[in-house]
Amino acid sequence: MAFRLFSSTSSRLSTRCMSTQRGNNFTGWAEQQFGASGSSGLYDRARPSYPLEAREAIYAHLPPHSTAVELGSGTGIFSRLLLADGGGKLEKLISTEPSAGMREGWSKALTQMKDRDESVKFEIVDGLFDKIDRPDASADLVIVAQAFHWVGHDGTSAIAEIARVLKPGAVAIFIWNLEDREQDWVAKLRDLYEVHEAGTPQYRHFYWKSVYDTPVYKANFEPYEKTEYRRSLPTCEDLVVDRVLSKSYITALDEKTKGDLSEKVRELVKKAEDKVWIDEGSGTFEYPYVTDMFVMKKKAQA
Repeated sequence: MAFRLFSSTSSRLSTRCMSTQRGNNFTGWAEQQFGASGSSGLYDRARPSYPLEAREAIYAHLPPHSTAVELGSGTGIFSRLLLADGGGKLEKLISTEPSAGMREGWSKALTQMKDRDESVKFEIVDGLFDKIDRPDASADLVIVAQAFHWVGHDGTSAIAEIARVLKPGAVAIFIWNLEDREQDWVAKLRDLYEVHEAGTPQYRHFYWKSVYDTPVYKANFEPYEKTEYRRSLPTCEDLVVDRVLSKSYITALDEKTKGDLSEKVRELVKKAEDKVWIDEGSGTFEYPYVTDMFVMKKKAQA
């Protein structure tokens, strides 16, 4: 199933347009690299939010007075959406994030929220995919936004822990935003930065999907359902650069390499003839995204 959405405005268009390992090696590495971009504000201003249609589909799975757990919440980009409305069904949200820098960024963003539903009980806590400090069968939703790929090839312990905290018949949802290669300049942009991945388990490699073949998944969940959403968000040259720099494997590069990459990105964006302008005078144009959402329902009797 696919939806195509286009937007000419966005609250995320900023004014710039005018080591200790924990969990597996990948999650520990990600925690370290994302710390600086989370606390500095780079991650929050560079990363997109999530489509309304996807959120409405998520809310449709929630019963009244729901408890939701978000894993790997980062700076709270998805959590804030839940706190703003929660589909009118959310009663409690536990937002877990292992990176202290990300939690710092999340706390800063929370103080700036103007549309928070104060009736929703909320907490930000330290936590990992496979170490969730919640009772058995206590959650109506476990959501992982832009993060589950960090389990790499082996998410067995994570999916077992997710199954443990979910109520029978409740859902786990994995969702990712990805720059859409359907537009030529975006494909060339991704070619520029993806060569620096250095073996990290990015979403596009689908290593994380190995969880669907595990006995623990098959014992606890129904087959997953995938929905794809396409949309275009407003951006500018500076924000495209920030989007690249916010990636963990780019954060890990030395300053000279990051500087050289930034210049190549700027040159590519300037020369791209297939950009769709929103306001050429202010330098704003469309940034096409695809959002993939995977819904997994826990069996009523596992």
